[in-house]
Amino acid sequence: RRSSISDLWAADNGESLDGHAKLVNYGGVQNLIDAAATTSCQRIVRITGKGEDPTSVFSILINMLGSMAKGWNYEGEQLLRTSSIDYTIIRPGVMKPQESMKVDSSNSKKVLALKDDGGDLKVTPVSYENIADLCIESLDYPNAARATLTAMNVPPGEGEETYEPLLQQVKADSREFPVSLIEEHKKAVKDAVTKLLIGTTSILMIGILSLVFL
Repeated sequence: RRSSISDLWAADNGESLDGHAKLVNYGGVQNLIDAAATTSCQRIVRITGKGEDPTSVFSILINMLGSMAKGWNYEGEQLLRTSSIDYTIIRPGVMKPQESMKVDSSNSKKVLALKDDGGDLKVTPVSYENIADLCIESLDYPNAARATLTAMNVPPGEGEETYEPLLQQVKADSREFPVSLIEEHKKAVKDAVTKLLIGTTSILMIGILSLVFL
């Protein structure tokens, strides 16, 4: 759901409206956990994205335009981490079709990279096809259970051609993730909107004063 200007004055910031990120990225994950607990499901694979830095330009833009999608994505991750169901959380870069990815050297296929424990990698384009493969292949690796994997591309020749050697090395989450970041995400958006309004107002005032004193 795209953000609406009415969210700014709604009592719940629009969080109860159909399609809001809270209902999808958070409530939807809770529904999956509840359903998995009643079946023989052994692991949930969830695609999210980098979102532990609420003040990053990327996080602010997506939160502003997508009903706090980044913030609620992280809260959904935390539901998985605190559940009894095994999970593999995948944080990809900007996903694109494979045919749109540039091929510029003989090592062009050796670009795949992973960091476990939600480690940091520079945000890059990654193909839908590669991330789909990663989701499926991760299920074959017990060591990828209860793991948060950042998946990006690196310069040709510096990565791997397949995820197999990377998945063999990953480990389950061991660091302490922040319990919640939603308030920090909301504050970052409010601060950005405030600065934008102040800047716009200042420009308008300068323009008006310039006309008055011409």
